[in-house]
Amino acid sequence: MTLIKHSLPVGALASLLLLSPMTASAAERPDFAPLEAQLVTACEAGEFSGVLAVARRGEMLFQHVCGQADPVNGVANTPETRFKIFSTSKYLTAIAILRLCENGEMDLDAPISRYLPDAPSSWAGVTVRNLLNHTSGLPDLTEAMLARFSVDHPTAMKAVLNDLPEDETRPLEAPGENFRYNNFGFELLAHAAAATRGEPFDRLLDELVLKPAGMTTASVEAPNLVAGHPVAVQEEGLAIGYNGAPGALSQAENWAFIQLGAGAVRASLADMLALDRALDEGRLLKLESLAKMRAAPVVSRDGKAVVGPRGYGLGVVVSSAAGQAMVGHSGGTNGYIADFEQLPDQDAVLVILTNRGFTRLQPLREQVGRAFTAVSTGGA
Repeated sequence: MTLIKHSLPVGALASLLLLSPMTASAAERPDFAPLEAQLVTACEAGEFSGVLAVARRGEMLFQHVCGQADPVNGVANTPETRFKIFSTSKYLTAIAILRLCENGEMDLDAPISRYLPDAPSSWAGVTVRNLLNHTSGLPDLTEAMLARFSVDHPTAMKAVLNDLPEDETRPLEAPGENFRYNNFGFELLAHAAAATRGEPFDRLLDELVLKPAGMTTASVEAPNLVAGHPVAVQEEGLAIGYNGAPGALSQAENWAFIQLGAGAVRASLADMLALDRALDEGRLLKLESLAKMRAAPVVSRDGKAVVGPRGYGLGVVVSSAAGQAMVGHSGGTNGYIADFEQLPDQDAVLVILTNRGFTRLQPLREQVGRAFTAVSTGGA
């Protein structure tokens, strides 16, 4: 099995601007012809398969759909096709946690042991905030969880917390000292949220994020095991993921349900656009909570996890491309690539969903950034 990997953008957030609604005039519309040409070439070469869209306040500025959701049966991708969004799910998990904090059910600066009493004693200083911004200092125990996944996520998590020897769970460094990307941290958050609410995390995520956002076709991948072993299931309307290279595709095998908090959501373009509107309209988080997610992004101490001046907030990446601030999260590589980026200075959103694990995101982000920058500089 190939576990979830991640792809993070580069740059830095200039500011968080909430622009007043207005109808974009023709003069304000970015020229996406270069992006269209780039995508047509990439699609013809088999380097891109999926959907890319740019919208502003719910108005579609650009959309390109190409490739096949199922090459074997000749099923084309459409705007309604769903894709596994992998680590982009972390943004949704973070929103759920922040909503619980708003309700007083959780506290950003409380130790995770408050919600998970069976957490190792060496984790005493690890807070909810540390897990959200990957500064917990904990080892990534995802592989250990995978080895114990025989029923469901809660059972596997309890086994990890209770069965592993102390030397395998001991922090690698003190909490808050360093950014170290950690998928398991979001499994702990999901486990803690479920324990706090007394209900499964997939149901909690549906109640706190998917339904209020209007993400009507989004869902959390359900466990599927045969004789105790994970087995992938293909659903109608869900694109099949492929690795390899153009002309030499190999169907990806992954079980996203194992990483319930870090990467189990499947969604369509409409779902991601609905998320954008829900965030901007305050239907998910209060303005202060949203600002808190994006404020004071952290970077790694040694710089190895950083390409350019970018940072990680509370479950969200703060970055830029071609001079345009971007706030969001990407995910994938094992058969799928996803990206959800809000451009706060433009009151716009970029969504990329593909079923090719080798798609490169940054050239696409840069092309979108250049299109907006050209408008603000008069094409200079």
